[in-house]
Amino acid sequence: METCPICGHTLQVIKDKPYDYSECGLNVVLYGITQYYCESCEEAFAEIPDISKLHRLIGANICTKKKAILQPAEIKFLRKNLQLKAKDLAKAMGVSVSTLSRWENNKKEISDGYDRLLRSLYMMYASEMDCCIIQEGVLNLFRGFPHQRKHIEQPSEIALNPQEWMIDSCICAPAS
Repeated sequence: METCPICGHTLQVIKDKPYDYSECGLNVVLYGITQYYCESCEEAFAEIPDISKLHRLIGANICTKKKAILQPAEIKFLRKNLQLKAKDLAKAMGVSVSTLSRWENNKKEISDGYDRLLRSLYMMYASEMDCCIIQEGVLNLFRGFPHQRKHIEQPSEIALNPQEWMIDSCICAPAS
């Protein structure tokens, strides 16, 4: 029986309830995650296995499945998951720190070219970290993007199951 690390009372185990993983800064819902709730102090906890792999899967999902221009929270998520300070990512992308800051703080929209560059940098990083290809046919992926992406409406929710990031094989998106 699990006990609450805050008050020491017994925790209620919750299974098969979607978990809103807002801690990552994005609209991500995880299914099949064990959650705990303390009725005494009203604290809630979740047991999320292998968060680094989960974050790479979220990043790969953003880079390969989302056709619209990256949103500020997605840019920030990708930078943080790249484990780069703003000044380091700005230098790698050839922009000023203030430009990157404006993208992340919704003061200026990222251009199509820099959007594609950031996605490419992320996919290369994630491929290196997982020792596998995240996206086969990157050129085809980008060719599939509409010319005018600013006005694309897409759902912002990413829904994932632990099996998607806990498998030993590569996290790969098939070529389009």
